[in-house]
Amino acid sequence: MARGRKGLIVIAAALLAATGWTAIVSRDLTAPAVSGLMPLPDAVEVDLNAAITATFSEDVDPATIGVNSLRLSAKGVPVKASVSYDTWTRSAVLAPAMPLKSRTKYTATIAAGAGDKAGNTLGTGQSWSFTTRRDLEHGFGGPVLIVHSGALPFSKYYSEILRAEGIGSFESMDLSHVTAELLGRFNLVLLGEMPLSEAQAAMFSRWAYTGGDLIAMRPDKKLAGLLGLEGQAASLNEGYLLIDTATAPGHGIVGETIQYHGAADLYALTEGTTEIARLYSNASNATPNPAVTIRTVGTAGGQAAAFTYDLARSVIYTRQGNPAWVGDERDGNSVIRPNDLFFGAKEGDKQPDWNDFQRIAIPVADEQQRLLVNVMNFMLEDKAPLPRLWYFPKGHKAVLVMASDDHGSRSGTEDSFDRLKANEPEGCSLAEWECYRATSWIYTSGGLSAREARAYIAEGFDIGVHVNTGCENFLPMDFARMFSHDLYAFRAQYPGLPPQTGSRTHCLAWSDWASTPKAEARYGVRIDLSYYYWPGPWVKNRPGFKTGSGLPMRFADLDGSMIDVYQVASHLVNESEMSFPSAIDIQLDRALGPLGYYGAFGTHYDFSDDFDSQLTTAAADRGVPLVSVQQLLDWTEGRNNSHFAHIEWSGNALTFDAFADRRTGTMLRGMIPAQTGGREVLAISRDGLPLDYETETIKGIVYAMFPVETGAYHVTYGQPQQVRD
Repeated sequence: MARGRKGLIVIAAALLAATGWTAIVSRDLTAPAVSGLMPLPDAVEVDLNAAITATFSEDVDPATIGVNSLRLSAKGVPVKASVSYDTWTRSAVLAPAMPLKSRTKYTATIAAGAGDKAGNTLGTGQSWSFTTRRDLEHGFGGPVLIVHSGALPFSKYYSEILRAEGIGSFESMDLSHVTAELLGRFNLVLLGEMPLSEAQAAMFSRWAYTGGDLIAMRPDKKLAGLLGLEGQAASLNEGYLLIDTATAPGHGIVGETIQYHGAADLYALTEGTTEIARLYSNASNATPNPAVTIRTVGTAGGQAAAFTYDLARSVIYTRQGNPAWVGDERDGNSVIRPNDLFFGAKEGDKQPDWNDFQRIAIPVADEQQRLLVNVMNFMLEDKAPLPRLWYFPKGHKAVLVMASDDHGSRSGTEDSFDRLKANEPEGCSLAEWECYRATSWIYTSGGLSAREARAYIAEGFDIGVHVNTGCENFLPMDFARMFSHDLYAFRAQYPGLPPQTGSRTHCLAWSDWASTPKAEARYGVRIDLSYYYWPGPWVKNRPGFKTGSGLPMRFADLDGSMIDVYQVASHLVNESEMSFPSAIDIQLDRALGPLGYYGAFGTHYDFSDDFDSQLTTAAADRGVPLVSVQQLLDWTEGRNNSHFAHIEWSGNALTFDAFADRRTGTMLRGMIPAQTGGREVLAISRDGLPLDYETETIKGIVYAMFPVETGAYHVTYGQPQQVRD
């Protein structure tokens, strides 16, 4: 509107001059000001490809924006970059020539001189600083070492797998830096899929024979002898495995055949090697070849285990779909969506669905991760037991992530938020996840006012823009532009709201593999729910796990590189034509019951029905939290930043320090194997004071579950107590 008024003034002045009249015409004397900065001043954990922008209060002349208008430096050293002007968002945009460095403080400076068409200029420059995130593959140190290869980024994803399973007590090191001396500092080494030299293979073998525990993923053939395997110079692509639930590591894991993605090498077992899982060529036909094995090596307590396929690659592909179908419209609908990466029955190219719908009730990716953890616990039994963190607050086994897409309704968001408040427990604690909260992604054309939005945010609700591609497919660069423009328009309509951190794209447009989470990471969005369990004729009323997972975990690029955005599937979708509310009940009961299919279950509703009320009723009946996307993100980040350190085993005592991130409040729960080496937990203390704990069997392992706060812990093990009459 401001630009329109200026134009009318100029036209009016010209008309008056032509008729001989004179008038006093007001001149624009207001200089541009900086109205917004990204990343925010003093922001931490900023993405290495973050958008660095300075937004102006009015249009400026692009000719006044040059390479020196917006500068970036680290420790006083300039960062080579280009600068452009985005007329739509009125922003100077800095593009570094190279990605930023991790754990580095940067200072950005917007210089004076940017001017509007009337000749007014920004008179005073402004500087602000932000700090980038740590490298995603690194843990917090401890008894576990992940060996990765910079040339094979899938090997770095094991850090995300361990974090998701509550294990932060690890370090990650590139193979090129691994030495025998380094290995001697660790109890257990997890070796990603990568080629080894003869010297490197010998180094790992010597370490295992002197008492180390090695888990090798799709191991180099040079390790076959150490692992008790005989190679057959063949592999099996896209097969299944059956876990032997009678073996200790297999206790409690699913006892049906489940898929793996990628290739598994075919081996025969040598004497003394135990098979934990068997390869199957399809869901029902067994091969004679192992999928997971373990054996004792040497006389010093060393062990060597093998996954004959790459678990990290399999988890990524199970969660994100078939990389060979990227950009392929497969389901008969013109919009390319995440489900096209899973849909097999394309006309003219009929193939099996990427994830087996006969096993869709099983979180197959999560179950294989939990098998890995069971193997780790089994191997560490004669060393220091490994403490973990439980998945969700206060020991909850299921969470409903309430997320609506409000397509411009008059009052859908307000009505739904108010219903949640009306039905929440009286006197509930928002910080303890007792109150009922939700996210709504909205259009700026809807009925929610800026004042109402700020009031709901103050009460703990979460509101953001529903990014809209117009239900059209897109090129990666186009999506980044659309994403930034929608965020800008939303901030202009709803000033004063916190930065948006979650998203689900309208129409679920997802034209390739990872351009969406990459764009989201650039603009500070950290969690995405676009992987949507739909459409009905494909789902066929089968509640389950389209992505094989109920856990928030980071996306990966096609080469396996982690993207700092969490994928949460939308498991419960009102448009999926399932039998509701029974499908909600089934999903929650599988998590809460003996199957142990735990999850943070993403939801979708759009106020076309009463689905939000059905979700609320099902959760309330079972004591399941109803939370916003922001709450889940805060929890996940806080849990991933919490960890155990200085783990020591001496006699019958396990000691360690704990750090609990403030975002976890008082809700963090720890897990320690309740039994090890014929002894059981007798007492747990923190800072010298006794702690209450409970024992619970999780995936076949009995754990002592205890509240975690920052402090020093002492766990006493002893002989099992005699049961008295």
